[in-house]
Amino acid sequence: MKLLLLYRRRWWLFYLPILLCTVAALWWSATRWKVLAPTHIIIAAGSKQDSYSRLARRYGELLERMGLQVEIVYADTQKGSLDRLSGVGNAADSASIGFAHGIYAHADGKVQALAVVGQEPVWVFSSLNGPSTLAQAKGLRIAAGPATSSSFMAAKLMLAHAGIKPADVRFESLNGVSAADALVDGKVDMVFQATGEDSQDIQQLTRLGGVQLLGVEHAGALSAQEPYLQPLLLPQGSMDLRGDVPTRDLTLMSLQTHLLVRPDVHPALQRVLLDVALEIHEMPTFLQHQGQFPSLRGSDYPLSPTAKAYALGDRPWLETLLPYGKAQYAELIIYAIIPVFVLTFIALAWIPKLFDWRINAALNHFYGVLKFLESEMDA
Repeated sequence: MKLLLLYRRRWWLFYLPILLCTVAALWWSATRWKVLAPTHIIIAAGSKQDSYSRLARRYGELLERMGLQVEIVYADTQKGSLDRLSGVGNAADSASIGFAHGIYAHADGKVQALAVVGQEPVWVFSSLNGPSTLAQAKGLRIAAGPATSSSFMAAKLMLAHAGIKPADVRFESLNGVSAADALVDGKVDMVFQATGEDSQDIQQLTRLGGVQLLGVEHAGALSAQEPYLQPLLLPQGSMDLRGDVPTRDLTLMSLQTHLLVRPDVHPALQRVLLDVALEIHEMPTFLQHQGQFPSLRGSDYPLSPTAKAYALGDRPWLETLLPYGKAQYAELIIYAIIPVFVLTFIALAWIPKLFDWRINAALNHFYGVLKFLESEMDA
């Protein structure tokens, strides 16, 4: 009777639990084990005119070709790069990808670097009648951007190396084109600007008469004391060969630009970002060599484990055969959905065999008892 009752209730006692376990296994696989990489990403950038915003748009164009939806959020220009960095490091913020100079590495430990993707010189300009070295900056008006900007922080380090204290100068929060105009109009005496050579204000200042570009003395010693600042040679005539700008080789200090992500960014998305970085940054310019960037060497931020594995060639084989989105679905199907369905099929096929085995065992028991009774009757 017990076996008959189990057989009548087999759907509730056997089949339904297996199906529920299958659904739970599929849900856990898709949400915990083989989580699908996002198709919508948000990149933090600066103002719409700065070099990081242009870089973010280049990344967005290539990522959208791969089927991703890219949104770029712009930071408060008065807060500078630190606002972009805090946005990436804050889990409550929507942006999980961004760019920042290495000089901010001490400000936020909640982000990881995928690679060093470039270097931006710290340009120092003064009027022709102004100082020709940083050591002569005492008592001058200096435009270096907001106090949280990388230009301001680099200016303080470079001036301190030249023996100039912050109290010896008057800093102005001007940056970009407004700082360049102020220098031309005589409202400031020097301009510090950490940006790329294609920036509008740098192009304007290097081609104006009455303005000189200053180099840095003892750049190697400064780099040894402040690892965030690296020497960079600006060859003669590299800005304008016909106009011979600069008129001689100059040694500038530079800040490394890092591609940053939050640690919880999906590994597949990190690998795609590295693919895009390789396509964008490997081409040489007059300030970098072929294949110099992207690089994992000398990063000022902790490196992402995914980036380290990527550098060693450790990558899922499906990502080498299929596009970004299809590779993630293929991994989920091959490594999660198919095994779960196979196990479910085996379990469902095993239930009728279990009942057959139990019925045969019961019948054999009854036949054995009957055979024993027949033997006693014969005796």
